[in-house]
Amino acid sequence: MINCKNGQDVQDFLLSSPTAGVYVLGLTHYTCGQRKMVLSDPARPVIANLSVAAVGQPIDVGNSMYCQECLVSGTVTYCPCGSCEPRTEYVSYQCCLPCTSASQPTLTLGEVKASPKPIKYYIKNGCGSCCQGTYACTNQIALTTSIEVTAGA
Repeated sequence: MINCKNGQDVQDFLLSSPTAGVYVLGLTHYTCGQRKMVLSDPARPVIANLSVAAVGQPIDVGNSMYCQECLVSGTVTYCPCGSCEPRTEYVSYQCCLPCTSASQPTLTLGEVKASPKPIKYYIKNGCGSCCQGTYACTNQIALTTSIEVTAGA
């Protein structure tokens, strides 16, 4: 069964890391048109190019803590089943990160890791001209990165 969240970006997790002010964000990108890709194909890796930007000023949430809205956006490129050409889609996700300053902090995005995401039910089929044979396919891409929040002046 392929999930129908056509082109959506959904948060899987947002965790604080052992390093103060650093968060780890996990997203799932659902491919547009529910296009499938081979789950494991080292010849056609998934590539993501993301950036992060602060949106507005931090919001006071009490106890000397603030929440900074941020926008993670960019592109993800993958090779759909049945196509020899890669496809690029846009990624956009907005979330709120805790911070300790009322002025806008600096946000720094860490390395972005992208890969086809295993799903509960795989479609096994001959995925097309570039994918010979029978493979497990998915329409989901796992994106993981860190975001460092440095307090504003």
